[in-house]
Amino acid sequence: MIPTDTRELESLVAMAQQATKSLDDEFRLPAFERVLDHLLTNSVGSSSVSSALEGSSEPAAEEAQEADGVLYGEQQRIDALARYFKIPPEDVQHIFDTSEEEPRLAIPTKHLAGPKSHATREIALLLAGALTAVGLPTTTSHIRKVTDDYGKLDSRNFMTTLTNLEEMSVLGKPRSPNRLIRMKVSGAEAAQHIAQSIVS
Repeated sequence: MIPTDTRELESLVAMAQQATKSLDDEFRLPAFERVLDHLLTNSVGSSSVSSALEGSSEPAAEEAQEADGVLYGEQQRIDALARYFKIPPEDVQHIFDTSEEEPRLAIPTKHLAGPKSHATREIALLLAGALTAVGLPTTTSHIRKVTDDYGKLDSRNFMTTLTNLEEMSVLGKPRSPNRLIRMKVSGAEAAQHIAQSIVS
């Protein structure tokens, strides 16, 4: 259900612009369109939208989910990741599992740096880059879980490592358990370099 309130539409457009402003020109417009479409499709930020969603029938909800699935088809995800990381589409799945809407890191541990802080940086850049490429947000909990799965989590210093990274911004209150992450241009470039090194 797309919101009809002008102020809400302006707010969603501003959110999409904020989420994609740090990307290179060639990535910004496609990413902006994906983010805005995602926000418009899933917006529940006002009472009018909430009421509309509550009043919608189950078949309509199913149709919306089906349309969203087409937009985020696996080949579209592969193509988006290939463009973002500047690697051939056939190499994408050497780094990411694209079988679900949210790409997952799928590289062997040997491709990550040995020190935990360095591995955390690489995981953060690759994961945030992948989620940005398909128009999804990245949070610190995303990165914490993947870092832990790879056995690279330094729980005491995890948040300090992330907030000290120059390539991304960690938003939210310092003591919040889950904070939003925004990639900078330098972060996108660093993520591209890591991905290209893996598949070279």
